[in-house]
This record gives sequence, structure tokens and C-alpha cells, in this order.
Amino acid sequence: MSSVSSDKVSKKIFDEKNIVSERVVHAPSEIDHGIVKDWDEEESAVTRKVDFILIPILALAFFALQMDRGNISAVLTSSITEDLNITTNQINIGTQLLSAGIVLSEIPSNIILQRIGPRVWLSGQLFAWGLVATFQAFVQSYPAYLVTRILLGFCEGGFIPGALYYLSTWYKKDETSLRTSLFFYGQMFASATSSLISAGLLKLNGKHGMEGWRWIFLVEGLITLFIGIIFTLFVPPAAGDGRPLIAMGRWSYFTERESHIIRNRVLLDDPRKARGHIQITKSDIWKTIKEPRVMQHVFLTLVSMSGFQGLTQYTPTMIKKLGFDSVRANALASVPVYCSMVWLAILSFAGDRTGHRGPFVLLAITWNVISYVCLRTSNPHASQWHRYGVIAVANISYCSMHILNVGWLSFYCRTPQERSVAMALVVMAANCAGISGSQIFRTSDAPKYLHGLTAICSLAGASWALAAVLCAQYYIGRRKAVADDKI
Repeated sequence: MSSVSSDKVSKKIFDEKNIVSERVVHAPSEIDHGIVKDWDEEESAVTRKVDFILIPILALAFFALQMDRGNISAVLTSSITEDLNITTNQINIGTQLLSAGIVLSEIPSNIILQRIGPRVWLSGQLFAWGLVATFQAFVQSYPAYLVTRILLGFCEGGFIPGALYYLSTWYKKDETSLRTSLFFYGQMFASATSSLISAGLLKLNGKHGMEGWRWIFLVEGLITLFIGIIFTLFVPPAAGDGRPLIAMGRWSYFTERESHIIRNRVLLDDPRKARGHIQITKSDIWKTIKEPRVMQHVFLTLVSMSGFQGLTQYTPTMIKKLGFDSVRANALASVPVYCSMVWLAILSFAGDRTGHRGPFVLLAITWNVISYVCLRTSNPHASQWHRYGVIAVANISYCSMHILNVGWLSFYCRTPQERSVAMALVVMAANCAGISGSQIFRTSDAPKYLHGLTAICSLAGASWALAAVLCAQYYIGRRKAVADDKI
């Protein structure tokens, strides 16, 4: 019993009530009996090779997604409100529509992905939202701006859970948490780097009769289309199949021996993955929604991300109000996000090494609680750089609690259907948080945003309590499983 990780022991107690149905639905098949583990030391080398091929491609696509939906924070430091004759509150409505579009298309997108395959659907999504993102540069009115934002949401909806499902088909369950974090590095790198790109593009303000915010939408949209081409040409079609589209069937990333190990090691870990593309039914969706454990993770994301979404959208604006110009404000906004990548790497590594994931989610939220309170109570008469430092510290944890929570939930999903739906639900929660979070910082609350900062402190405190309860439940589950094992 001592050799079993605490997460695996926890999983046992949550699976007990489903043992009978699992045996009926997943009766032993020829595939289950026909796999023989004829490898040993080769496995780690093959897994590393999958890491170096698959994760950079998926992270690059995530980079494009975050760049196009997150560049509104940089655009706000330009002249978009004056040019479209609108307020920041109306900009917030556009952000809400984008999040609403993602939420509405999340599960339908995953159902389509399961029918036509990840490579085709994910590639199509990249090109679709890339075109919408590019044509945002030419909007001339507020209604046109709103239309592009909701279309962007519809096109992006389902990409994250779809990519996470595709990623899970290549790895064993106890390997997915770290890979999930590495995948989300694409989002974090985009948040940091797009601020630098936007800072440079704002210098083109007035060139060829285009304002700086139009240059941001145009250039970053074109970057997405270019990434879409790379993704389509180089992403492997399925687990163990290393023949990308660019190969035209002439070569593969993997040898026959490596493909054999990739497929079979995953099937030995979870024989249900032998089914290939799964069919998600209404029953699967309803069964996942009724699972209390899943919904606790979903609600944790909803509460914690509401405060995060509100803060990050207005971080460049808050920095600008300290006396920095638009270019420098966007450049400075990137610093804490780069720091957060190191912070997440430490937490993810520690979680995998110790076998405990919940405590590190709680630790990430604890950072938010403390830093948000410091930001709320900071001295408004302190020096410019002191106040910037407080803002930077408040952003260092970034969305690490969400990323770690996704990996935590993914480990305990019992079936491919549950994992696919659960990932969609938790990403839907993150985008619902975008709807509520985008209204936290109001025009009337500027420039100190005291009401907004009070709100994110309260949300961080509530999410800490939710995470603590969930950790306690898993701990009790482990203790009960240990006791039952000794009987």
C-alpha cells in the first residue's frame, strides 16, 4: 500500500460506487487481453519524444487563442474608446459576449471533434477565429465590434477541452497533470509576449491611416492564421500515428517500434482508449453534470477565475495610470506573467513528485488572497515603482490555480466521455468567470478601482474556502481507502 500514490488511493474511493457499471460497460475485450508489455527502458525515451513533438504544437495553437482573445487589455490602452465613441463599460460588454460565445459552443464543439477527429476540427477552428480576429481591425462602429467579439467566441469555443482530450489520448493518467500545465504555457507565454508585441504595434499608430489598436488586431490576427498553417501541417493525426499532413504519407515522427509502444502503453493504462473517437451522448453529459466531485472543481474555477479575469484585463490600464505611457505599460504588464510561468512549473513539478495536487491548488490561491489584499490596501501616495511592484506581485500567480485545478480534475475522470465533458465544463466555467469578471472594474471606479479590488479579494477568499473543502474531501477519501484496504 505504501507504494501507491495518494492520488491513486483517492481515486479508488471515488470509483467504488461505479465498479459494477464499469464492469458491465467495459467488459474485457480482445484488445485488453492481446497487449503484452514488451518494452521497459524504451518507454521513457519514447514519452520524451512525444513531449517534444506534441506539446510545442498544441501550446503554439493555445498561444494564438490567448493572443486573440486577450489583446483587448492592450487595445484598451490605445484610442479604441475615442475612435468608436464608446466607454470601457461598453468594451466590457464585448468581452462578455466573447465569453458567452465560448460557453455556448463549448460542448457542441467537443461533440463535433469526436465525430470528425481532433486534427480536422482543431485546425478548422484556428483558421476560423484567425479570420475573425484579423477583420476586427476594420470595424467602424460599436455594433460591428460586438459582432466580431461574439463570433470570435463561437469560433474559439471548445478548442481548449478538445486539445486537452486529444493530449490525454497520448499519455497515461498519471502523466497528464504535468502535460496539462505545459500545454497551458502557451496561454501564459501569449499573455506575456502579446503585451510586448502590442507595445511595439502601438508605435505604428497613425501609419497608413490606422490607429494603434487596429494594428494590434490586424497583425496578431495574421499571426494566428500563420500558426494555423503550421498546426495543420505538423500536428500528428492520432495517438501513435506520427504521420503529419506535410509528410503526405512518406514519413513519420515515430518508428514502427515507437508507435507500438505509444499506443499499447496507453491502452494498458486505460483499455477504453482503444475505441478511438468516442460518442458523447446526452446521458454522458447529464451523468457528468450530476457528479458532485466534478461540479466542485467547476465551481472552484468559476469563483477563482472571476477575480483573475477582472484584474488581468485592467492590469495594463492600472499600470498606465501610474504615469507610464501605453507602450511601456504593456511591456511592464508582461513581467509578472513570465514570473508566473516559473511559479507554475514549481507547483506542477512538486504536485507530480509528491502525488498531491490539491494542496498546490490551495497554495496558488493563497498567494492570490494575500497579494490581492496587499494591492487593495497599498499606499496610493507611494512611489510609482512601489505601486507597480504591488500590481506585479498580485499578477504573479496568474491563472495557476485554474491550470492546476484542470490537471487535478482530469486525473480523477473515470471514462473518456467524462473527461471530455468535464474539461468542457471547467473551461466553460472559466469563460463564465470572464463574463462576470469583465464587469468588476467599472469606469466610475477609476482610477483607484477600490470597489473592484475589494471584489477580487472577496472572490479569492471564497475560492480558498472551496479549495480547502475539496482538499479535505480527498484527504478523507484517502484515509477511508487505506482503512478499507487493511480490512
